[in-house]
Amino acid sequence: MSLMLVLLLAACASKAPSLPADNLISPNFRLPQVASLIVLLPAEVESAELQPGAAMLMKSLHQSLTAAGYRVAALDQGSHDAIWTQEVEEVGGIYDQRTGALRSRELTVVLGRLVQRVSAETHAAVVMRPRLVLRGAEISGMSAVWDGQQRHVRTFGAGGDTVTSRGSTLGLSVALDIFASSGEWLMHTHGGALLPYIVNVQTGKNDVRPDLFANEQEIADGVAIALMPFVKI
Repeated sequence: MSLMLVLLLAACASKAPSLPADNLISPNFRLPQVASLIVLLPAEVESAELQPGAAMLMKSLHQSLTAAGYRVAALDQGSHDAIWTQEVEEVGGIYDQRTGALRSRELTVVLGRLVQRVSAETHAAVVMRPRLVLRGAEISGMSAVWDGQQRHVRTFGAGGDTVTSRGSTLGLSVALDIFASSGEWLMHTHGGALLPYIVNVQTGKNDVRPDLFANEQEIADGVAIALMPFVKI
């Protein structure tokens, strides 16, 4: 290993990446008491190839919150979909019928009512909406940094790790929206989990990793970062 590479790796390891600037915390947020019930809504994903990560996300959240002293329950998909459909109909849809654009106000109302109904049934202290989302990551050298995470950029077609670059790619992040039992929004956080693509130097394109979601710890790392503002308040 060259001296330059050693120095690069040492620099990368010396400082943890910053939490994302678009993390948001309501001034009304108060940390729930230990042993309070937290209800998890079904995990959402942006695209079909990310679906295998949904179960990992739910498992990791359950483990992390239980370890922090909370009781945890997950709303089943069928109950979620039934309530969601009813509330979407009540507001006349969450997408503009003419343009197809998301109606943000209506979405907020639907989420709030969903949380209210779930909380009334379960007596939850807070409700979490977990998602797996693709977010911009900045590449420098052999690493990409995003949402409090740093991962090695894998390449194909030019000697593997010999390629370094600057630019951007997409990282997969855990996104959490946290609501009070009243339906009031409390917190929005992100935690970088993994890089879903390999840079194909020969084609100039990004290829989906063949081992995507093979390592549960990557999702667990994203969960830990996304929960950091919640458990440290």
